[in-house]
Amino acid sequence: MKKTLLALALIGASATASADSWIYGGASVGQSDLNSEDATTFSIHAGTGILPFIGVEAGYNNFGEFDFGNGTVEASSFYGAIKPSINFGPLQVYAKGGLHFWDQKANANGYQDEDDLDLMWGFGADYAVFGPLSLGANYMNYTIGDNDIGTVSLTASLNFL
Repeated sequence: MKKTLLALALIGASATASADSWIYGGASVGQSDLNSEDATTFSIHAGTGILPFIGVEAGYNNFGEFDFGNGTVEASSFYGAIKPSINFGPLQVYAKGGLHFWDQKANANGYQDEDDLDLMWGFGADYAVFGPLSLGANYMNYTIGDNDIGTVSLTASLNFL
């Protein structure tokens, strides 16, 4: 019984250490929304935990193609964000806030080809499953000109060091 409790304690400690990793990277897939039109989104990210409760993350998002009936809009962005987080054992709850450089290609009425730098923010949770792997979900919001793209995604990350 004591060996079992010790093993569970060590697994819990290693899962917590994975959630606060020095270097991590991963990918996500989900659904994005632009003015009530949905598309499939995917992203990749990499980051570092500079302090126990705060990190820095960068990533790329492809928001997909939104079909408005009178044409389509495609959008993507590169972002940099500050990521405060708190761990509850193997569960990490976090927020993100930063800037993203976006690019929009459009042939729909009311939209045009453009690019700019705007704000992004979001929140989510990751669970350290085993070893370096953590799985989670998040909601992110990206300002793109006069519009916002919201995304809901499932994430998978590998935590190193």
